[in-house]
Amino acid sequence: MSDLFDEILARLEPLTPLLGPCASLDASRPRALLPVELTAQLLEGCSEVERASAFAQGLGEVVRALVDDFPDNIFWDLDHLAWRMWHAGGPQEISRFAHRVMGLCRGFGNKSELRFRYAHDFLYGYDWARWVASEPETRAGIGPFDVAFFDYLEGRLQTLIELISKNDAKYGQLEGKDFRNPFTFRREPREEEHLHRVLAQEGLIPVKAWLFEGERRWDLPFTDLRAETAQRLGFSREASP
Repeated sequence: MSDLFDEILARLEPLTPLLGPCASLDASRPRALLPVELTAQLLEGCSEVERASAFAQGLGEVVRALVDDFPDNIFWDLDHLAWRMWHAGGPQEISRFAHRVMGLCRGFGNKSELRFRYAHDFLYGYDWARWVASEPETRAGIGPFDVAFFDYLEGRLQTLIELISKNDAKYGQLEGKDFRNPFTFRREPREEEHLHRVLAQEGLIPVKAWLFEGERRWDLPFTDLRAETAQRLGFSREASP
């Protein structure tokens, strides 16, 4: 049995060099846990080889999609995402979960019409917190990686594609290799990293994605607070670089 699990873990080793510095928003650790490390922790004591194999396959596919569609991604705290995938159910449910995340990466990433640069808003819950806050009575019990929120994101993706086709004022057609930035602050890598480290220090990250069970909250205006913090740091799009 040990040899089988060693083989499962070995499948994830090639992902390590793809993640670069593998930065984390958890100030207590030097980097995010690698996919192989996450898997080793989640599979500890597990005897379900088929489920473990499906998880390793799914996590590998998700990480490759993130790398491929968000190559500039800075922070790689995948603990909560991996934990939620592991607890999605049996092998089929785990595979289905992974494929939905991969589809969202393809839909929002750098090869799509949307061309967002980072997966941070998804992984750390900014999109989720805004969605829950708009209808807390029915959504407060739904997590950032639950099926109902995936349903919303897939619907939102189609809405945005329609807006782009009409060259909407906020979501218009991009030229060249520009990334989409509908926010009021700059999101170049230097600003993005500094801003989110400050937000983490000030407790303004909606989902602590670096924890397996992902402590989360939606009851603050996180989107506005992030924009205000960026302005305070001099990262507003009107400010000089």
